[in-house]
Amino acid sequence: MLLIGLAILLIVSFLGSRLQGMSLSMLGGLGVWLFMVVLHATPADPPFQIMLCIAAVVAAVGTIEAAGGLSYLVQLAELCIRKHPRSIIYISPMVTYAITFLGGTNHIAYSILPVIAEVSKEVGIRPERPLSLSVIAALHGALASPISSIMVILSGFLRISGIDMVTIFKIIIPSTMGGLLMATFVTSLLSKAMPEASTVTETATTDMAPACLPRGARIAKLSIVCFLLGSLGTVLIDAIPSLRPSWEVNGIKILLPSAYIMPLVMLSTAASIMLLCRIAPKSITQGKAFTAGIQGMFAILGIAWLSSTFVQSNQPVLLQFISAYLSEPWQFSIILLCMAAIMGSSAATIKAVFPLGIALGIPPKILLAAATAVNGVFIIPIYPTILAAIHLDTTGTTRIGKFLFNHSFMLPGLVSIAGAMGIGFLLVYMGGL
Repeated sequence: MLLIGLAILLIVSFLGSRLQGMSLSMLGGLGVWLFMVVLHATPADPPFQIMLCIAAVVAAVGTIEAAGGLSYLVQLAELCIRKHPRSIIYISPMVTYAITFLGGTNHIAYSILPVIAEVSKEVGIRPERPLSLSVIAALHGALASPISSIMVILSGFLRISGIDMVTIFKIIIPSTMGGLLMATFVTSLLSKAMPEASTVTETATTDMAPACLPRGARIAKLSIVCFLLGSLGTVLIDAIPSLRPSWEVNGIKILLPSAYIMPLVMLSTAASIMLLCRIAPKSITQGKAFTAGIQGMFAILGIAWLSSTFVQSNQPVLLQFISAYLSEPWQFSIILLCMAAIMGSSAATIKAVFPLGIALGIPPKILLAAATAVNGVFIIPIYPTILAAIHLDTTGTTRIGKFLFNHSFMLPGLVSIAGAMGIGFLLVYMGGL
């Protein structure tokens, strides 16, 4: 049963990553159906609460895009990269981390990857280095973002154990940034010159001033400020119970549940941006960010539901295996890393695998420190941003090797995760969690 279920999960993940779009959602549903019909498994609960949070964030991000806010952020990022082109190996991952942290999804990286590839060629630096680092940076930025689907799921599990979002950020943000800096340093040491046949003659780039936005820079900035205030409000309301709305039932005071804070704040933020910036509601649904977000939401429905069903139906076997071969709690991060590679989704990995850690009695602080391992989706190079980076590098330096696993993203990815987990465990124990 375990092997058949694993085969179904692998096939669905591989086909979904190849076909992209809505395919992962539909194939995930088919996988759950096969689990019930072929393996007589009980389906896990659908991730409706997670989808609610994602839908609210997508509405807010789509509204910002309609106001020109996302375009403005990308233009600022491009300006920063072009201003210091020869330091692109160091600047591009930090810039990518920042915009994905603000946007809550690594799909925003699609907008900046073409700039990174172009500038790298212009100054004679192998595009492989900044592109691979930036793809990994996007994964870490999304994990650390207070409005990402990954953080929604992670905080949901840890909140039950008394770890609030502020504490999570104190660990996740420094560890992901530190791990990324380590990967950048190692990659820069190993960086080689670009092949002569691919080198472009230009040795400098031209600074680009931000172009005129459709709605004007003022409107774009206003939308970004509203969004940042909404994100900050989400964190503060979750961390400080006295800020939450409350009501009484039979004389008992009830606070707004944590699960409802993000959806309500993000929808309110989207409404504020729409009204203040005078955005036509129809234009919100026509943006690329909104479309990508909706596809991601349905992908979570499919793959998270399938992976949770797989783990739930095989939990006794998996618990026995982990207990037999992994003697130390920190080694649970290995399971997270491997399952992330198989599932191809950081959010789905947390949703499916964290219950195993809780069932094993692993301390919540260990789960928090090991959380960066869920970004191991790069190990099997079929992740959309990886394929986009390979396609954008016309020099051919960013590639997948003959043996599949010897690809351009393996080194920076593994170094960043190892560094992030090391920093995470250090911070957890120093902080006395």
